[in-house]
Amino acid sequence: MARWSEKKAWDWYNSHKWIRGCNFIGSDCANRRDQWQSYGREERMQVADRELGLAEEIGFNSVRLIVDFEVWLQEPESYMDVMEEYITLCAKHNQSVMVVLTTEAQLPRGDGEFVPKALGEQKYALGYHQGRFPLTEEEKKLKPYHFMERPELAKKYVKMVKDIVKKYANDDRVICWNVYNEPGITISKRAIPILDALFAAVRSQKPKQPCTADIWRGLDDDYNVKTAEELHAIELSDVISFHSYKPFANMVPQIEGLRQFGRPLLCTEWLNRINHSNVNEIYPLFYLENVACYCWGFVVGKTQTNEPWEMHWNDFYNPEKQVAFDFTKWQHDLFRPNLRPYDPTEIELIKKYNALADRRDEKAGK
Repeated sequence: MARWSEKKAWDWYNSHKWIRGCNFIGSDCANRRDQWQSYGREERMQVADRELGLAEEIGFNSVRLIVDFEVWLQEPESYMDVMEEYITLCAKHNQSVMVVLTTEAQLPRGDGEFVPKALGEQKYALGYHQGRFPLTEEEKKLKPYHFMERPELAKKYVKMVKDIVKKYANDDRVICWNVYNEPGITISKRAIPILDALFAAVRSQKPKQPCTADIWRGLDDDYNVKTAEELHAIELSDVISFHSYKPFANMVPQIEGLRQFGRPLLCTEWLNRINHSNVNEIYPLFYLENVACYCWGFVVGKTQTNEPWEMHWNDFYNPEKQVAFDFTKWQHDLFRPNLRPYDPTEIELIKKYNALADRRDEKAGK
């Protein structure tokens, strides 16, 4: 199955209402293992039901879900049941699902035997972005590797991808296959053969949905893609997905530069108030430019993505860099634990532009 033509990509995109939503993980989940494991499943689904209902209430229509190989590896049958339950809940609340099939976040490290992280009750660090415990000095010395770089794990990883795509290849509830999240962010050019292998695995199942991989570094001043692995991701993708936590003045040229590829644009991660990527400027821009968008975070919880990335703290305490971060604000997330808005004016604006988009799409016959 070949890469889609530009026409097919635009026909797909124009057949949908403006796609907007969030990267979803329930506020009671400490991490992705917590989201996908069978332990605590009933309670997790109750929380997800409430929070997806809130997404529907404000006019969102899609969520981005990131899979977890280590959970699938330990309980594959249950994993597929949990995924079906999430997708069913999303459909109940009129949310399509973009499925992310791999990421370089928290890769295993070292040269020894791979041991998957334990399931069950998950610990998390208070006050740290995503609740992650900082790496120890010993852990920092160990080289990270992707599961696909270990032959004994690669075969299993490809099986997971094929099983998931095969099940939902013709399911309207799944809107897109996000094959690779931020290729190269940890392993640089080593991501290129993994991109090829995973795109091939997905396309072997002949899905009706488009495939994409997210670029995340942005473009240079001449609109060139900055790395070989991200350019390769674009060359493989049916639609162009990208991440940008930058302010309005930087987002505008990024959108302009990505138009050169002639395909629909989907910003699959955005919203960083600390860095002035805010709702009041960026959300109307996405509406005007007809760029699909998924903010990072929704209801703040155990993952604590209202806290800044660790890299921001380093800049904050280095006055020579003169970075204009605003640490008085949450980084991500739209709602407090009690489901009240972090900032009610943001939610009113989101509702307003969602209504405008629906009116525009209705006139277009969508």
